[in-house]
Amino acid sequence: MDIESAAPLIAEAAAESRGISRLLEHMPIALWEVDARSPATVFERLKADGVTDIAGYLRNEPQLVEFALDTVMVTRLNRAAMQMLGEEDASEYPRSVRHIFQATPDAAIRVMTAHFEGRRNHVEELRIDSFDDRSIDVLFLVTFPQSPEPMDVTFIAMLDITDRLAAEANLRRLQADLAHASRVATLGELATSMAHEIKQPLGAIVMNGGTSLRWLAGETPNIPKARMLIERMMESATQATDIINRIRVMASKHVPQPAALSINEIVETSLRFVGHDALEKGVAIRPALDPDLPHVMGDRVQLQQVAVNLVVNAMQAIDHGRSRRREVLVSTVLREDGRVQLTVQDTGPGIPLEHIGRLFEGFFTTKSTGMGLGLTICESIVRSFDGEIEVENVEGGGASFRIVLPAAA
Repeated sequence: MDIESAAPLIAEAAAESRGISRLLEHMPIALWEVDARSPATVFERLKADGVTDIAGYLRNEPQLVEFALDTVMVTRLNRAAMQMLGEEDASEYPRSVRHIFQATPDAAIRVMTAHFEGRRNHVEELRIDSFDDRSIDVLFLVTFPQSPEPMDVTFIAMLDITDRLAAEANLRRLQADLAHASRVATLGELATSMAHEIKQPLGAIVMNGGTSLRWLAGETPNIPKARMLIERMMESATQATDIINRIRVMASKHVPQPAALSINEIVETSLRFVGHDALEKGVAIRPALDPDLPHVMGDRVQLQQVAVNLVVNAMQAIDHGRSRRREVLVSTVLREDGRVQLTVQDTGPGIPLEHIGRLFEGFFTTKSTGMGLGLTICESIVRSFDGEIEVENVEGGGASFRIVLPAAA
């Protein structure tokens, strides 16, 4: 093909390129065109030298990250990108990408790792600083060129998610406030049980204290006996302190702290809250806990809240039934799929079929008192740890609630 015949094709390609440039310029998404060839040359040499863990290499050789921040250049950006950055003068470009990573420096290592590994795309959330002194949370997307594409064009796109993250944070605060209100309401229902639990060690302290005084007041004070009783008093005081601490933790506002936990310990602690209440109601709580369970990921206070709520509901259901068997079975087991299951099963009248599909709806309740949020909050807590909560009626009467949680890695 001679130059004369090729000229129309060249002109058509140039017009197409200008058209694409105009489209990118007016897109509502912030876009940066970047020349990232400088680290690519270094990457090829590192691969030839046998480097495979590029993230570790970059942490040990931070000068390479600094080199990339200074030599990877933003060649163009569109109007939306200039608005996002508070940039007024496009003549400042080309300019290095250093300003993009100033607020989240570790992101530079993650982007370079994706480039080194030959990935087509890299996506993460990060924070950037604008030129007009704003901090912006963005969804950061990079698309790297691959042969035979021009290697001097890497695209960066950013979506402002500041408002979305703020809304999510407000939602989490609201959920935490509702969970706290539910815990306090549950503790109110168990006030008599908790008062009795505290009364026992305090009564033991008073009794042992009086006996100690008598042993010390005799003509020949019996020091060994008094010491033994004082040690018992200290044990009772520790027991009372533990009870008060459990109540305080459940009653206080709480920032969830996920950790690897024993579901059996969660159940045992939860049953202490309801023990006296169960005795007064004539309900036998029968734990059947598998001793060989893996830990689950969760927040201790939140999972205790779920367990207490389910057992309290089970006892209330039994109160509304006429069964002579007044039992709540609380069991844990390892499922075949490797997840841990907690079951709370009662001998009450069961759940009406027209209600069973609505139990986890907010503000749905069949009780004369209550907000109708207990089970909704339980479901929210369980799902926040990638778990499931299910309910079904039991043949012969009663209902069974199952919580399934993944084992901690």
